[in-house]
Amino acid sequence: EMSVWAGSGSEDLGLSGGVGKDSFEAILNGILPSGEGVAQVENRRAGYDLTFSMPKSASVLAYVAGDKRILNANQAAVQKAMDWVEKNLAEGRKGADGTPVRTGNLVYALFQHDTSRALDPQAHIHAVVANLTRLPDGKWQALHADKLWSNNSVIGSIYHAFLREEMEKLGYQVELRGKHGTFEIAGVSKAVLDAFSQRREAILEKAAELGITSAKGRDGVTTNTRDPKLNVED
Repeated sequence: EMSVWAGSGSEDLGLSGGVGKDSFEAILNGILPSGEGVAQVENRRAGYDLTFSMPKSASVLAYVAGDKRILNANQAAVQKAMDWVEKNLAEGRKGADGTPVRTGNLVYALFQHDTSRALDPQAHIHAVVANLTRLPDGKWQALHADKLWSNNSVIGSIYHAFLREEMEKLGYQVELRGKHGTFEIAGVSKAVLDAFSQRREAILEKAAELGITSAKGRDGVTTNTRDPKLNVED
């Protein structure tokens, strides 16, 4: 399934299976399936997007070499990482002074995508976390997300650790690279990785030619340098 509801908050609200447009929109607007509106304030924040991106070598093996088990391994790793996030970082606020209180539940949807915006093979999963959580007394309110923000790199490290474990179960050997536990799969050469990162090279070259240095500017180049034959919708 390319989209699925997850989290114990979703379970409590009876949200499961594939994510429908209407129910997703309602939840992001803070409207529960019962019709109750939560934290209906002006300029309300809809939610948070945590993106889990597989190492390039794993994407190449999944999509180019065709080992689809890797996609299941990645889903399992993301789910385990999100279970940890839910248990340890989900908070609401309590009392007149708004003391943060741990809730242990989130309402979120997982969306699996298979290419980068540059159309290279790049498996990544968006965990779209609604701005909702249920307090211990059963009352729903806005999520107090400070811990989500401040533990960004911890979440990344935990995801990579789970994914590394899942890849090793499949018999792959991994090599640690860089910070936050990022890794690549042993035996996938740099030449192969570079070959499937050509769009990035093309974009950087075109951007340099046009004198564009910002990431936002490069997004425009991404769209304009796409092969017109590739009418791809993610």
